[in-house]
Amino acid sequence: MKSPIFDRRRSDRLGELLDEAAGRRRHHRRTELDAELAELVRLTGHVAALRTATDPDPEFRTGLRSMLIAKIDREGIGVTAEAKATQKKSQAALAGKTQVVRQVPAGHARTRVAVLIGVTAGALALSGVSAASTDSLPGEPLYQVKRSSERAQLALAGSDITRGKLHLEFASSRLREAQEVTPDQAPAVLADMIRETERGRDLIVAWAMENHDGDAIKAIEVFAENQLKLISKAPNSAAAAESRSFFRDVYEQAVRKRQAIH
Repeated sequence: MKSPIFDRRRSDRLGELLDEAAGRRRHHRRTELDAELAELVRLTGHVAALRTATDPDPEFRTGLRSMLIAKIDREGIGVTAEAKATQKKSQAALAGKTQVVRQVPAGHARTRVAVLIGVTAGALALSGVSAASTDSLPGEPLYQVKRSSERAQLALAGSDITRGKLHLEFASSRLREAQEVTPDQAPAVLADMIRETERGRDLIVAWAMENHDGDAIKAIEVFAENQLKLISKAPNSAAAAESRSFFRDVYEQAVRKRQAIH
């Protein structure tokens, strides 16, 4: 489980790494977050090098703007500490009780605003390229953009269970790709599918065990069932047979884990 402090550290460190990659100020230090954020830094450089003129979809732009405005309003981003204190005191008075108001450091608000701006700019820049790469296949020019975008989503995920579900989504994508590539490419894509599944399964199970939430594991069972249905339509091959066996095991193990928690 990530704390707000850890999320802030991630955001601050990402800003430093992007500065260094752009040739600006060097911070001359390394942290345990660098490996996790390295792919996001590479993706930023890759997208910048593309110099695409693709504009974001109007619906995407409108939805993103609404989401950000709601988040800013909900969390009071950009509001001064004094204004927040006044608002809290008014709420306490209306509720007929007294509460201690904690001042929010101005630097923290600035950091959150900066992160929101950076994420917004990145999302707008990536939307056209990422959309174009969604259906790309191994060996095609935009496929690496697609995979880098996936890794960036993992780096930005707010919790282990969210990251685990993303891995399962990417595993589903690998299966669709395996059905469209040439027979000699399919085994490598299926191997990627299995790796993504293992990572997602392990993250979700660990989160479910820690939080005593057996229902969270149900996502693994549903995923494995769907994968088995799709693989049953694939041409018979050693790799396809291995995948079917793998997903049967994933399903059965998930059922046992869920029952153990309940």
